[in-house]
Amino acid sequence: MSAVVPDTLEVKVLNSFIVNGLSLRLFGNNKTPAHGDSVASYTEIVGGGYTAKALTFGNFTVTSGDPSSAIYNTAQVWEFTGVVNAPGTVYGYYLVRTSDNQLILAERFPVGSLPFVPKAGSKITILPKVTAQSEF
Repeated sequence: MSAVVPDTLEVKVLNSFIVNGLSLRLFGNNKTPAHGDSVASYTEIVGGGYTAKALTFGNFTVTSGDPSSAIYNTAQVWEFTGVVNAPGTVYGYYLVRTSDNQLILAERFPVGSLPFVPKAGSKITILPKVTAQSEF
């Protein structure tokens, strides 16, 4: 028989990730996220009107389920004013807990949209969502 983590504990785990505030960032290095990654694995883009997005605990809705989830209440949009500094590309995003600079998650954009090369007026939109589900 498989072990099961109850949904209530998944919700507690999600809340522990998001309670201290998060920073949503875009990365420009050609990186595929992996289990051993840290914040240092990702090169945050610079320039082109980009700034990281601060996400606050009160704007997440945490729901128990299979999987349990924490979803931000609004999509985060970057509208670029020009090109970004070298390498000049965006490959995905990553989420960092601001209290201790801990990497929470990273996602590479779909293959068909890579590499994304920002220019004036181009946009990236992300609806932050973190899920938790037991796997034994």
